[in-house]
Amino acid sequence: MRIALLAPALASLSIACAAPVAHVEPATPGCPPPAPAPTESAPAPPAPTESAPTPSASAPPPAPAPMPPGFESALDAAQKAVTSGDPAADTKLAAADTAAGDDAHLRFLVARARATRFAVAGDFEHAAAAVVAVIPALARRPELPDEFWAHNAMMMLREAQGDPAAALAENDQATLAAARGTWDPKEREDLGFQKDRWHRAYLTRMLAESRAGSVKEALVGYARAALDDYRTRGFPESIAVLEAYFAALDGKREAAVEAATRVDPAKDDDLEDLYLVVVGLEAGGDHAGAEAVRRAMRRPGRPGVARAIMLRWLDLDARGAGFTPWHSGRR
Repeated sequence: MRIALLAPALASLSIACAAPVAHVEPATPGCPPPAPAPTESAPAPPAPTESAPTPSASAPPPAPAPMPPGFESALDAAQKAVTSGDPAADTKLAAADTAAGDDAHLRFLVARARATRFAVAGDFEHAAAAVVAVIPALARRPELPDEFWAHNAMMMLREAQGDPAAALAENDQATLAAARGTWDPKEREDLGFQKDRWHRAYLTRMLAESRAGSVKEALVGYARAALDDYRTRGFPESIAVLEAYFAALDGKREAAVEAATRVDPAKDDDLEDLYLVVVGLEAGGDHAGAEAVRRAMRRPGRPGVARAIMLRWLDLDARGAGFTPWHSGRR
């Protein structure tokens, strides 16, 4: 799912109020908000003197806290080892984890790299365990978006394990993390809504394929309601890929192709979007178009959890075996 508000999950986390780490875009979430303006019932304090200056609204944020010695170089070495498939990656990840100390944010950066290492190897249980291990500590840092992004990663990992019900539970937890968080209020509210409704529609429709009778009927209805809600504030490409997916599962060939062709693979590099474009095109009979999108997805790229999962789903669909969103009735 494409999000314009922030860079994709698990691809642009920042070291909050700290110097940037390699491959991570700097940002400063979690800095304390300004104090509320005084009211008539609470008289303003005395005017500041020269010896006690008051920061102005435009004053720069506090100086970043120093990182633990050696953390940046240790994480960079671990990330490079994961990217290159170095057999020493586990040792370097352990060294980065040690250098992170008790800092929950830095440990999350290491967990992200560790999850990538296991996802690339197809070991989604250990990839999920790496993220689960840091979530309790992240929950104690509401000023950072890390807990939200951790649950967002867990949604995808539970899908890779063939468990859309568990993925829905992670979606609920991500939504709760956004609700109780204190990072960027506007961004947090928009992101929480869009991620929740998109995944609620996608995962509920996915889950419905493994059910029958009134259970399936109810789940399909819930999924459609979530999609309708997402349409009110969602992005056109993200709406299109959901419509392609729903049409594919409903056996509506023409509608699946029509929705899928509203996404331009040359402009949309979100592999989850592109996977659902492939599903829509294949379900509608446009096999040549689907193959062109698969080629675009398989172009060389930096390893990541999402990339490993999407490419695995392409292979499973080609073999006609295993759980994928297109064949979510398989377990």
